[in-house]
Amino acid sequence: MIPEGRIYNIKLRFLPKVANNVAEVQWHSTQKVTHNSDGSAIVEFRVDGIGEISWWILGYGDQVQVLAPKALRNRVLEMAKNMIKLNEKL
Repeated sequence: MIPEGRIYNIKLRFLPKVANNVAEVQWHSTQKVTHNSDGSAIVEFRVDGIGEISWWILGYGDQVQVLAPKALRNRVLEMAKNMIKLNEKL
């Protein structure tokens, strides 16, 4: 991980299609996983910075929701919008 000097409590909801695959891997030493009755999973981390984790989240596309923090949700949303703009022009 690339530290940025600010600690964030990350909370993500992975949809059923990928939830088990995500939950079975120890991505971070602070990781906590809660399985939901609908097959989704809430995964929580405490990380230093949101830059690197943003790219990881985007790799799950439409199978993940950023529940917290708002700064991470906004960053992922902006990156996704930029991806659409970039690829619509082709």
